[in-house]
Amino acid sequence: MVMSVLWAWLIMSSDVSIDLSDDSSRSGALVIVCFPGPGFVANIVAHHMVESLDLEMVGSVRHPGLPQACIVKNGLSIPTVRIYSGDPVCNHESCDSVLVVVSEVQIPTDLILPLSEEFVEWSISEKAGAMLVLDSYSKTIESGHTIDDDDYSNETVKGAASTERALTSLSNLGIDRMEQGAIGGLTGVILNEASRRGFDAMALLAECSGPMQGMGPDARTAARVLGRLDELLPAIKLDSEPLLEEARRIEGQINEMMSGSVNQPPGPAGGGNTSMFG
Repeated sequence: MVMSVLWAWLIMSSDVSIDLSDDSSRSGALVIVCFPGPGFVANIVAHHMVESLDLEMVGSVRHPGLPQACIVKNGLSIPTVRIYSGDPVCNHESCDSVLVVVSEVQIPTDLILPLSEEFVEWSISEKAGAMLVLDSYSKTIESGHTIDDDDYSNETVKGAASTERALTSLSNLGIDRMEQGAIGGLTGVILNEASRRGFDAMALLAECSGPMQGMGPDARTAARVLGRLDELLPAIKLDSEPLLEEARRIEGQINEMMSGSVNQPPGPAGGGNTSMFG
């Protein structure tokens, strides 16, 4: 018992390490944070941005409390929490370039505060222009958010901000603001910490609209978020059609499975999944 308490204290007190592979200036960058949520919406958007914009991995985030694992892509190991960057591609008033922070792993509750504090502190110290956190929610999945979603639509996108200036930016871009409610997890704590430090941070929360209601990869909602990013970052022309095609394919597979599950025997084990998202 004593050892477990000591280990928990060591994890909480350890510094978060943000390791960068180069010393390029991050001044004026828009830091986009994409961590797992319902439908893996933020992750799908992040991967699409990295591939479409040919972003390069320039760093990683380390902490002894993060899941002890690596991601394997094309046979090579990469960190679970990574930072991508590229040539300046953004002409938003608070953005000279883009940095994307993406993770495939859920963050343990005990690490949400130290990670959020470090992300904001790092952004300020690097003189980044602003932060944007992408997140999602579902009316059927507990996500830690309580969203004032009463528009009877399943395609809601709400925005919240840490400062009046960031809120005005969302309004100018046509993003409906969240009037009341609660934002949990990393997204909520980043907004709180950015507000405490007087740093501009915005959050986009998209309602999962796929047939699985956020229980599986939701490419359709990710495509909708990409459409909003086109408005937020006019210089980024992201083609969402591949995601819409993927969404239609996934939805077709789900419908086939649901319609055939009663009348057809199960297929042979070991079939591969051809989805680009899992």
